Amino acid sequence: MTDKPWRGSFAIPMTPFDEDDRIDVDVLAAEIEFCIECGVGGIPTPLMVSEFQNLSEAERKLMIRVPVEVAGGRVPVIANVAAVNTPLAVQYAEYAQKLGVDGVIAMPPYIYKPDFASIKAYFKAISDVVNVPVWIQNASVAPMSPDQLVTLCEEIEHVSWVKEEVPPSHKNITALLSKGSAAVKGVMGGGGGRPMFLEHARGAAGNVHACQFCDLVQRVWELLDAGDLGAAGDLFDVLLPSLMLEGVMGMAYAKEIMIRRGVFKNHRVRGSARPLDDYDVREIDRTWARIEPYLLWRE
Repeated sequence: MTDKPWRGSFAIPMTPFDEDDRIDVDVLAAEIEFCIECGVGGIPTPLMVSEFQNLSEAERKLMIRVPVEVAGGRVPVIANVAAVNTPLAVQYAEYAQKLGVDGVIAMPPYIYKPDFASIKAYFKAISDVVNVPVWIQNASVAPMSPDQLVTLCEEIEHVSWVKEEVPPSHKNITALLSKGSAAVKGVMGGGGGRPMFLEHARGAAGNVHACQFCDLVQRVWELLDAGDLGAAGDLFDVLLPSLMLEGVMGMAYAKEIMIRRGVFKNHRVRGSARPLDDYDVREIDRTWARIEPYLLWRE
């Protein structure tokens, strides 16, 4: 694996489904290659934008295995091992460890809201079966305070990274980093990349987001790291309307963009209550015309 610092765009692959509602492995492989060619810092998989809650256990494992195989050590792969109970999370973690992932990530059990003692036991059980960094996904389904996050990092081996997405994420990042704990190796934001300017300024190491514009997210982050706030702001201002549409339209929108970028074959989403309609498509056309000249990756 590359020894570069974990920084910038950590791009989440979306799950491509064929017309028979099976994962299209060839399209998935092309999606991972797209992310790598876009210069991303890493690939976390399968997370919320991968529709991981709607995948079978075998499908979740496939969404880890294929990225590891395609990446081949060129970029780190962080496997999502979150589950509704500790034994299943441990099973996913053991599988990911055997594949050779570079890290694992988990939110607490997401069907119910466990108490902190249960959360701590859950993350310790995951940590006990891996030898890679364990990320905490701090999400609204079971939000934790900065003090609780620090406790997990300081008291459990391998637990050392946080994906902070509890609103307001930028202020929570500041609160967490202000604790000054050496056990917290890094914090990344989420929100589809929309808060990245705020998060970068407050010390975030990167942003974990859906992959359709990962080349531009990575470039904005590089410009911010270089201190070129003017160029970063100009590119971000072009990118932001398209990122906003993902928040409004969901993964059907993100997959439509991947069709337009020549990677996906359809924008099929499992269990979608928000299929794209004619109004959506007109707005996608309008914003696509604006952003298309700025795209760095070309088919």
